[in-house]
Amino acid sequence: MYSTEIIKKLQEEFPEVQEIPVPEKFVRDPLPHVNVPPQRIHEVGAFLKSDPAFAFDLPNYVTAVDKVKDGVFELVYDLYSTRHKQGIVLKSTISRDNGVIDSLSDIWSGFDWQEREVYDLFGITFRHHPNMKRILLWEGYPGHPLRKDYVHVTDRFDSGLEIGTPGFDEAGLPVNVKGGSDRHSGESRNPE
Repeated sequence: MYSTEIIKKLQEEFPEVQEIPVPEKFVRDPLPHVNVPPQRIHEVGAFLKSDPAFAFDLPNYVTAVDKVKDGVFELVYDLYSTRHKQGIVLKSTISRDNGVIDSLSDIWSGFDWQEREVYDLFGITFRHHPNMKRILLWEGYPGHPLRKDYVHVTDRFDSGLEIGTPGFDEAGLPVNVKGGSDRHSGESRNPE
């Protein structure tokens, strides 16, 4: 259930935290959303976990949104309190040029691998993270695939027939678009 009370309590301690209005056509009960200045994200996170009035002990996820036209990344942190049965979403905006924000993995160890995933796929560095290296792609991989300006360069590992390539099935065999084909029997799926 959305409660502005939680935001008011947070703003008493951190006046620079801004409420993000809920869209009018929100389908379900939304969580409160707040915008936190990036230089305060660690301090706000530590407060939200340690203060008994909040007790956000469960880090659901951290992700990022690439707003390439605005030249920024928006980090999104979803937190939940198992004691108070309430959640909150923190958002923080950083420049694409710099792409650095403090790690929250020392507050919630559940963010350790998630921050590494964001680093790997977006190129955002989490300052003071204990193991800031790629987690999905190999070291030396060219670029960060979830950036909107990312362009994949074909390398020796590409077959050119990856799953989802139009005109080919998962095995790289051509598909008859009109009727399809059964590669096991060689017969058309839709004989006429």
